[in-house]
Amino acid sequence: MLSAFLAKLCLADETAAARSQAALTIEVTSGTANGTTLENDLVIVRIYKDGQLLHALDGKVGADGKALFDSVPTGDRVVAVVRARHQDMMFNGQPVALRPAADEFVARVQVFDVSDDQSKLSIETHHFIIRARSEFLEIIEYMQLKNSSDMAVRSEKRDSQNRPIVLEIMLPKGFKNLSPSSYFEEDTLVVTEEGFYDTMAVPPGEYQVTFSYTLDITANTMDIVKKISLPTSSFVLFAELGQAELQGLDQAEHQILRRNEAEMEYYKRSNLAPAEEIAFQIIGFNVNKSGLATWMILAIVFSIVAVLAVSRLRPEKS
Repeated sequence: MLSAFLAKLCLADETAAARSQAALTIEVTSGTANGTTLENDLVIVRIYKDGQLLHALDGKVGADGKALFDSVPTGDRVVAVVRARHQDMMFNGQPVALRPAADEFVARVQVFDVSDDQSKLSIETHHFIIRARSEFLEIIEYMQLKNSSDMAVRSEKRDSQNRPIVLEIMLPKGFKNLSPSSYFEEDTLVVTEEGFYDTMAVPPGEYQVTFSYTLDITANTMDIVKKISLPTSSFVLFAELGQAELQGLDQAEHQILRRNEAEMEYYKRSNLAPAEEIAFQIIGFNVNKSGLATWMILAIVFSIVAVLAVSRLRPEKS
């Protein structure tokens, strides 16, 4: 009886072990008309369970456009993240849940040939939203980025580490606390004193690009310059400034919007060219200088006390 029970237990363990692995096929296709061959392109598979990396697998695309991985682990909350490298650019596929009930899975990755022709990149809509806070200006920029070609657009322009400067965003002087919130991947961004740039090629299609930053309010009048990055069909500036006032923009398309008893100014420009500047002033800030004065007074008092203390420590002349 005991031997029979042990035999059944071993068989159950072997069956469970067999079911915990499966085959994973990666199908790689080109989204570029008459695109170059995909054979021998690198395929990367990373398998995670509950966010923890279990396995890292690499393979090559065959003549049939597929890469096969045998005996990948499966289970509850086990996910395969797949990518393919084509013409020295990485492309992401959709993650695949490797559930234990199945013994075969298929993941798909679409890649594109790469072009350095940036004439196909444009901004359909650019919203520039600026709000006055107690000690700083909060700025949110929203762009509808468009690649009208069927190729991933990179750039001939390179930085000092030979990375392509694909999408360069110029920000107002003195920006702080840059925080990208959509489209961008953190490890592909490079921040500079003038703004930042993305080193990742732009795939075909339209993408929502959103990021925010702040400007310290350092004077009663703030001069702000925003430089345009790509041909832009529509640029709209929204300003919620409280008691401050915005000056220097064309009043032809100026409107006042009211929202929850707050007043927001609205300016619109159309058909802007790369490197064109939107320059304006915000006046009427009440910059509090009492804090600086207090620190100066304290510094003077501390110096006087230090001098007196030293003089008291000196020995008296006999």
